[in-house]
Amino acid sequence: MDDRPHTDVDEQPPASPAEALAIIEREQARQEPDIAPFFVVWGVVWMVIGLAWSGAGFGVWPDTAAGIATAAVIVLSMIASGVLGARLGRGVAGPTQHFGAMYGWAWTLSMIGTGVLVGALARLGGPGVGVLAPALFVFVVGAMYTLGGAFWRSRLDYGLGLALQVIAVVSAFTPLPWNSLLMGLGGGGAMIATGVLRRVRR
Repeated sequence: MDDRPHTDVDEQPPASPAEALAIIEREQARQEPDIAPFFVVWGVVWMVIGLAWSGAGFGVWPDTAAGIATAAVIVLSMIASGVLGARLGRGVAGPTQHFGAMYGWAWTLSMIGTGVLVGALARLGGPGVGVLAPALFVFVVGAMYTLGGAFWRSRLDYGLGLALQVIAVVSAFTPLPWNSLLMGLGGGGAMIATGVLRRVRR
């Protein structure tokens, strides 16, 4: 009689290094906090903002309406992110909590710094500000996801970061208001897809 405890992992050794890596990634995904809602929430935000400003650019509604919609969804998403972050942070301590705090501050400082750069760019004036300013934000967000994906060995996050950087570069050469539509649907869609894939792979 075999009294050894059984596990979910197949007792047979992996047939190849690729299979071994896939097993490791599946086990890591089960142990990691479920951050898929973050991607979905912010993906929806990007879509709303992109559609709002592209609609304003096409004359569907005034810029004021787009600005109000942008402010509203950002405030709501920040509240939702705070609630989700508080739930995920329960029971997390030690190096993981410390690194999470550092990474969170890196995001905050990066966004503030990018905002300052955009303000400086706006002071210089010129017709290209409306195209370059959002592209700069998207590129920095993509860079942060790429770095985070490389550190955590998450191919999904790394791929999302690369996709956002490509979208940012392409949007910089896309005229108004099509650039807003590109970043909203392309960038927001990529984030939502990442969130869905994260949930499916758990």
